[in-house]
Amino acid sequence: MKIGYSVSGKFILLLFFVAVAFPVSVLAEELAEPQQVIQEISDELYVVLNLDRERVINDTDYVYRLADEILIPRVDFSKVSSLVLGKHWRRASSDQKKSFAYQFQRLLVRTYATAFREFDQWEIKHMPLRGESGAKKVSVRTKVFRPGARPVDVVYSMYRGDDGWKAYDVKIEGISLVTNYRSSFAKEMRKGGMDGLIRRIAELNDKRVKQVASAGRPRT
Repeated sequence: MKIGYSVSGKFILLLFFVAVAFPVSVLAEELAEPQQVIQEISDELYVVLNLDRERVINDTDYVYRLADEILIPRVDFSKVSSLVLGKHWRRASSDQKKSFAYQFQRLLVRTYATAFREFDQWEIKHMPLRGESGAKKVSVRTKVFRPGARPVDVVYSMYRGDDGWKAYDVKIEGISLVTNYRSSFAKEMRKGGMDGLIRRIAELNDKRVKQVASAGRPRT
């Protein structure tokens, strides 16, 4: 069975990578630390996407590197993976966990990083941060605005680890990235177990690499 993604699921993942790439309508000094993480990524990506707009549109390899260098360090893919797989993650070996997290990260980046080309007129507004001061887990609530569309509620689940604040889930209008993938992966797990799921995701990733190469933009 093909690993599928619903329309809403694709939109969730697009915002997971893209929403942080556009201007935020609050001054940095007014933001709490986890909100500043989003602000800093936003500033860096906004500059790149505007200065190198033509390259972003025409160079897929460059877009992948942007995601790898700017966004990936702020996402805890190990935690995302554990939440997506649930009990299957706890039963997996160390090697299986590493392989799945790696292939899952590749899947997300290669499937959706090209959305940078399409979403360039958005604005993000931070909502007041809730929770106790000093909390290690927070929900960063935002509203995303774009021309001709109604505002969209986007909530980032973040936690503070030894190397700072990282995201591990995002909800768009209440729909979770983690939940969206959990259902698709559960079907694959029932068919081929953990190893079968990893092979299936690796096959999808390799297929996309070949598609890019055949279009004249090789990717290793």
